[in-house]
Amino acid sequence: MKSVRSKRGKGINMKQRAWQLAMVAVAAVVIGWFGFGRGETGAVSAAETTASGTPPYTVTVGASGSVMAEPDVAYLNLAVETRGSKAAEAQQANAKQFAGVEKALYETFGIAKKDVKTTSFDVQPEYNYTEKDGRVLKGYIAVHSIQVTYRNLADIGKLFDAVTAAGANRLDGVQFSTEKKEQYELEALKKAMDNAAAKAGVLATSAKRQLKGVVNIVQGEVSNNPVLYARESAMKAMADMAAGSAASSVQAGQIEISTQVTVQYEMQ
Repeated sequence: MKSVRSKRGKGINMKQRAWQLAMVAVAAVVIGWFGFGRGETGAVSAAETTASGTPPYTVTVGASGSVMAEPDVAYLNLAVETRGSKAAEAQQANAKQFAGVEKALYETFGIAKKDVKTTSFDVQPEYNYTEKDGRVLKGYIAVHSIQVTYRNLADIGKLFDAVTAAGANRLDGVQFSTEKKEQYELEALKKAMDNAAAKAGVLATSAKRQLKGVVNIVQGEVSNNPVLYARESAMKAMADMAAGSAASSVQAGQIEISTQVTVQYEMQ
């Protein structure tokens, strides 16, 4: 009987030990979980503290700057327009007339060939329309259009007259511009930034604060407004010349180069 009890007591003790070990393991897991949880929570809190800290005071303003510039280049758009009963006739007449225009450009005014660019050349049928016969072929029309880059603006009127006399019977307009756009753009940007700083300073003072520095800058589009001498005005100049009027007078005017900026400043 003693041996039976001893074995039974031993069995009970082994079960108790197993139970105790299991409880210890569970406690360790629970403690470890809570410890990890506290660590995670601490990291999140730190991040939240950083993210939710008092943001810097800022002011954002938009400003523009512009520069007025004298034109230094002109782009003349002109054409030779001829007609013929056949397409070949119209084209041959056009080539002969255009040769006179080229002579005036290259020899009389010394314009480089790289500054004379063909923009289009077309030979198209031309029709008459009558109620009786409907559309009737009248002949063919050939048009050779070019753009001439010219920098001696003081003689632009003389150039008009010369190409007209040489055979250019269509003048589609003149555009005055500048070849120093990048230089003027930088000047316009500086003015825009000065204007932005002035605006931000007024706003900061009104808020009883001081500007600390620039946080962000965004440049807007650059606007280059060339002076246009419209086709109607150009055609009038040609008509005046044909009527024996004085040499054509063309005023280039001024070009405005402008840009915009959006600037964000930090205040203190």
